[in-house]
Amino acid sequence: MQVPWRDFIRILRKLGYVAQKSRGGSTRYFFNPARDPNSVSFNEPHPGDSLRKPILRRFLRKLQLAEDEFMRLLENG
Repeated sequence: MQVPWRDFIRILRKLGYVAQKSRGGSTRYFFNPARDPNSVSFNEPHPGDSLRKPILRRFLRKLQLAEDEFMRLLENG
């Protein structure tokens, strides 16, 4: 399973995260004061634009989000 980076970003927005100013490189920062954790960072995939399953799992752990919950959010557009 692979998830396009743009779809992952869409889910972050659904969760209330807002992108913060980038400091360069491939690291992207997001903030949501109402969620724990309220500040997270992820490395944008390259080459390519999709997150492979092991990376996605690591990102979901960082968000404290269950894989099935993520999939529901993904399916509901």
